Amino acid sequence: MSAMSRYLIILAGALSVIAAPAGADGPAIAVQPTGYASLQDRYSAPEARDARRQGDVVPALRVISEVRRRYPGADVLDAELEGGASPRYVIKILTQDGRRVDVVADARTGQILYER
Repeated sequence: MSAMSRYLIILAGALSVIAAPAGADGPAIAVQPTGYASLQDRYSAPEARDARRQGDVVPALRVISEVRRRYPGADVLDAELEGGASPRYVIKILTQDGRRVDVVADARTGQILYER
């Protein structure tokens, strides 16, 4: 896979918002695990682009580069920008030993905060 294709896939994942359709018996109730942002807390594609252009957040690729340094050989599966009082990036990776890890970074500084 070319670097440009990988970049476009990561960018599309970072900027996408997924909505689940309601069931036939009424609206679906989403259970949100602790430590995960709700759909309302995720930036839309235009919001993420504006935040980046205004300098409110660092580029996602800067954080992804740091994640790749910390986890050599890992595949980046997805990147999301979450809002709130302290915006953060959640970079989902698959390590070489087959573990799926979410790396959480401060979106304003790019500093990795923790892995889950």
